[in-house]
Amino acid sequence: MAFDVSGLTDYVNQQSTELIGRAYFEAKSADYFQVQAGIKSSEAIQLLALAAVPQADTACAFNASGTTTLTQRNIVVGAVKYQDTLCMKTLRAKWTQILLREGSNADSEVNDAMGAAISDQLIKLVKEHVEVLDWQGDTTSGNAYLSKYDGLIKIIDAASPIDGNTGSITSGTGITTGASGNSDTIVNAMAAARTAAVKAQSDCVVFCGTDFFDGYVSTLLAKNFYHIDPTSFANYEMNIPTTNVKIVGVNGLVGTNRLFLGSQDNFYLGVDMLNEEEEFKMWYSQDDDNVKYSIKFKRGVQVAYPSQIVEFELA
Repeated sequence: MAFDVSGLTDYVNQQSTELIGRAYFEAKSADYFQVQAGIKSSEAIQLLALAAVPQADTACAFNASGTTTLTQRNIVVGAVKYQDTLCMKTLRAKWTQILLREGSNADSEVNDAMGAAISDQLIKLVKEHVEVLDWQGDTTSGNAYLSKYDGLIKIIDAASPIDGNTGSITSGTGITTGASGNSDTIVNAMAAARTAAVKAQSDCVVFCGTDFFDGYVSTLLAKNFYHIDPTSFANYEMNIPTTNVKIVGVNGLVGTNRLFLGSQDNFYLGVDMLNEEEEFKMWYSQDDDNVKYSIKFKRGVQVAYPSQIVEFELA
C-alpha cells in the first residue's frame, strides 16, 4: 500500500528563531564630507577670501591694497524621526510566539533576540535613507523619503557650478559603456574642467552612482587599459588614470546620471550630534501594553564654494 498524504499540508520547519534582515547599503558619501556638529536648525559655514596685491617696495611708505572678504553659506538641517508601536500579542498565534517572554504579564515585552534584530535593521535602514537624502533631498518634493532636507543636487544646481558636460552629451546620446563608450570621456572631461585652484587640491573626488562606476570600469577594461590594478576597484573607489582625482561610486546617486567633482573640503555635513541616527530607543509601555521604538536626529548638507564644483548633467 502506498501512502496517501494528499490531505496534509507540506511541512515547514518554523522552529528557527534567527531573524534574517534584507541587505542595506551604507551612508558612504558622508565619509568624504566635513562634519559640522551642534546644529539645531541652521548654522553658517564661515568663509574667508583674501585678495592681496603685490607692490613695489621702493619707498618708505605703507600703502593699503587688497580686500579681505567674509561670507557665509548656511547649513539647514532637517529634524527627522522614526517611530512605531508594536503589539507583541499579535505574535501569539504564529510561530513567533516562541520569541515572546514567558508568562502572560511578560509576553507583551520584546525579547532580546527580536529587540536586537529590530534595532539593527532600523539603524541600517536609516543609513540607507540618509545616503539618498544627502544627494537627492528636496523639501518641496512631497516625497516622505526625500522631503526632510535639501540634498546636494538641489543645492549645487541652485548655485553656479562649473559645467562638466563639455562634450554636450544629450539625454538622446546618453551615457554609454564598453569599447565605444563615453563614460571615461565624461570623467576625463570633468577633471579637465576644474579651475587651476581646484586642480591644485590633493583631495579631489568625483562622486557618481555605483551604476555609473560599474560602467566606467567596464569601459576602461574594454579599451584595453589592462595596466590598471583591478584590485583598485574595490569598494567602489579608484584613482582616475593620469589625474590626481579619485572617483567614488555612491548609492545616493544611483539612477540620476549625475556626477559631481570637488575637493573633499568643499562638501559639508551638518548634524546636531555625531552618529545621532544610531541612537536607538526601544521600550515596553505599560500604559498601552505595546513595545515602542524611536530614533531622532538632525541632518543637512551644504557646499562651501559652489563655483569650485564641477557637475555633469545630460544636456
